[in-house]
Amino acid sequence: MKPSRAANSLLRGNVTPGRSLRTSSALLQNRRTYEVQPAPSPLSASTSTTPWQPPIIARPFCYTPTRHRKRKIGSNNNVDGNPNHQYNSTTTGPPPRTSTSKASPVDDADMLNPFDFTDLQTAFDRAEKRYLDDLKKLRTGGRFNADTVGAIRVQPDKKSPQTFPLRELATVAPLGARRWSILAFEEASVKPIISAVQKSDEFNQQPQRSEENPLELTMTVEPERAEALVKRAKDVCQAWRTRVREEAHKRGELHKKWRAEKLVLNDDMYKLREKLQKLQDEMMKVILVKEKEVVAGIMARGS
Repeated sequence: MKPSRAANSLLRGNVTPGRSLRTSSALLQNRRTYEVQPAPSPLSASTSTTPWQPPIIARPFCYTPTRHRKRKIGSNNNVDGNPNHQYNSTTTGPPPRTSTSKASPVDDADMLNPFDFTDLQTAFDRAEKRYLDDLKKLRTGGRFNADTVGAIRVQPDKKSPQTFPLRELATVAPLGARRWSILAFEEASVKPIISAVQKSDEFNQQPQRSEENPLELTMTVEPERAEALVKRAKDVCQAWRTRVREEAHKRGELHKKWRAEKLVLNDDMYKLREKLQKLQDEMMKVILVKEKEVVAGIMARGS
């Protein structure tokens, strides 16, 4: 009896170790499978609800960007009247000046060049051109000159104040023996030309119509004496000098305004005054030379 119990116990003991081996092998295989299988990637997992975040990288304090001052609420963002243009508050430097902003005296001083006399020189050149034309007419005979006759202002339309030089409405040509011919381009311009010649201070006479051509007018012009031409030339030069003094005085008043606004210093005022006087003196010398030339030419023609 006892030997059979021992045999049964031995059989039961042999089964238990084999089952244990099979169980251990299954666990080991599952463990290996778990270790070999890679972890699911955050990008490939579609069921993950946690958003991906970049890793935090340490950065030295010296590389930290500078934080700029915030823009004030209600400040003007429009530049030069453009509502779509906005000034970025993070931009370095002062905001651009708008068209409505008032310039300060300091800004005006930076942009101002007080020693630039271009405006005065332009005014001198304009006056020189005008008075040289007048002197040229006197040198070539005064009233007895085609340029003088052609410069008479004519008003074609009484309803319009616009006037034109006679040379643009007719041709002027000498006929000899102090007589001149005025040939109008249109018949409508004949009467306005007659009226303009009558009202002119230099001629003050009525042109005569030609019997052969209704568009032609004739007039007699007495040549001026040399003494009268010389007097008129000196009057023109005197008017030229007055114009130069007026322009120089205007520029001097501008210098005083700059000094009152503290845009220039006292030392600069002395230098500006000297340069202004130098430019005026140079222009006066030019006028004197031109006056002598014209007078000499008139006297040479009269002798």
